Amino acid sequence: MKSSVVKDTSLGIKPIFRRFSAVIGGLDLSAPINPEMINQITNYWLEYPVLVLKKQNISDSQQVKFAKSFGELEIHPSIAHRSSKTPEIYRVSNVDENNQIMKPKSTPWQYLELTWLWHTDSSFREIPSLGSILHGIEIPTNGGDTLFADMTKAYEALPKSEQRRISKLHVFHSHDYIISQSKELSKRDNKGQYEALPRVKHPLVRRHPITKKQSLFLSPHTMESIAELEENEGRALLDDLTNHATQEQFVYRHKWEVDDILMWDNRCTMHAVLPYDSVNHRRIMHRTTLVGDSAPKA
Repeated sequence: MKSSVVKDTSLGIKPIFRRFSAVIGGLDLSAPINPEMINQITNYWLEYPVLVLKKQNISDSQQVKFAKSFGELEIHPSIAHRSSKTPEIYRVSNVDENNQIMKPKSTPWQYLELTWLWHTDSSFREIPSLGSILHGIEIPTNGGDTLFADMTKAYEALPKSEQRRISKLHVFHSHDYIISQSKELSKRDNKGQYEALPRVKHPLVRRHPITKKQSLFLSPHTMESIAELEENEGRALLDDLTNHATQEQFVYRHKWEVDDILMWDNRCTMHAVLPYDSVNHRRIMHRTTLVGDSAPKA
């Protein structure tokens, strides 16, 4: 995602939470989008890590085409949640492809519930995701909002001495650790089908490759331990930093409407889904995830 200044554009931008999130107007993703508009969206995305596009009634193929304007797309390691027709679509949904709400406590249902934990997409990869684009297709009447934490502002708010201390630390991330955080899944023989991924080590503080701003790199559902600290000390520090980063002043809460599309930069944000009645209410979200541009740099 490289910046390229475009002066003449029909797109509008309206900030909604400080300099962190904004609504883009003037876009219709069902129609062809010219390169100048893609460049302008890219510039807005660097300025506002969370972008909201309203009333975008598009197909999966149109979403994939739009997402590919910003880079190559990931295929999610959870086989059960991939679209069988469009594998680049990760189905963040409690409704299966037969259009039925998943059976409570089923393995796919349990895995989906883990999105209620704070996380950063694909932090378990050696090169984590650049960004994600999520289409809200069916929205529950209550709950299911998405929270986004501004990891740059959270880092900047720390005392300088704390910034210096944690900037030397590294965290082990693992997809297997996600499974371990579900009491139900972790004790089952059948934990689901996933691509094998070795654990990786990332800096606790990362520098954005384009803006050069520093931010906390936290993903509580994948973080096993801090490499340089004893387990208990490392876990306490990760918990403290997570609590710090998810304070109200750093968090944008998005209340979904049908056909909202959200774009967020995984290199400087963290997010979580608020609980909803996933046994009785449908929530269908389709996500495309951009392959990362580089391994995180301290």
